[in-house]
Amino acid sequence: MIPAAMAIISPEVDLGVAVSIRPGVVSPVSLSTGSKAVAVSDDLNIALAQIVQSVTDRSETNESKIITVDLANGESVQEFSTRLRMLLLFMNRNEGSVSATVSPSFQDDTYPAMLALVKSFQGSGASEDWRPDGPRSIRVGSARHLFVSVDMPVMDRSPSPDTLIEIAAAHKISSSWYDQRVSPRVASIGMTTVMFGVPSSRGAEYAGSVFKRERTKNLSGRSGGIHFSRQFKWSASAAV
Repeated sequence: MIPAAMAIISPEVDLGVAVSIRPGVVSPVSLSTGSKAVAVSDDLNIALAQIVQSVTDRSETNESKIITVDLANGESVQEFSTRLRMLLLFMNRNEGSVSATVSPSFQDDTYPAMLALVKSFQGSGASEDWRPDGPRSIRVGSARHLFVSVDMPVMDRSPSPDTLIEIAAAHKISSSWYDQRVSPRVASIGMTTVMFGVPSSRGAEYAGSVFKRERTKNLSGRSGGIHFSRQFKWSASAAV
């Protein structure tokens, strides 16, 4: 039996697209632009809207969210993630917050992500609004964003994330590493965790990944779980 709680929902933000879901069952989010139906990861703005909504609602509900987002093999979310990081830093620059991005590789993931964020600040005319704050941390006012690499961790006394933690290429990060290194430092309430991964990955790496585990839980209908799938009209009984 499919649980009544929806594992996949749509944001209440008007993005100029139509969102179709069947109440009370686990079903994929679909978008419609004109007469063409497109999958959610073809227009990541809807996922961004849900993530931002989850973060901004935390002060009112204290409810934690775990969001999983399916990507195609080789698909990049760097632009999406950069915009998200900038938004959170500016949005929380007065009251303060700590967000973080966890990636498998420093060279392939973390460094490009840090460079993209710095270039975006410069391109937006806000180059004087940010400053480095530690070896892999960027600050805007009282808000901070941390960068963590699985293959090259930094031992410091950085504060624990309390707003958002983004897991990039989560299909390459083992659930055991995540449970040992990340989970103990994550706030227990009011936290939004978003994981991007490739569900079509094969082999032991994906089988033991945190993405597969959390994606499966979201598709099972757990409370606070949200899943965005690029596969239009994908059945909840599909293999996960």
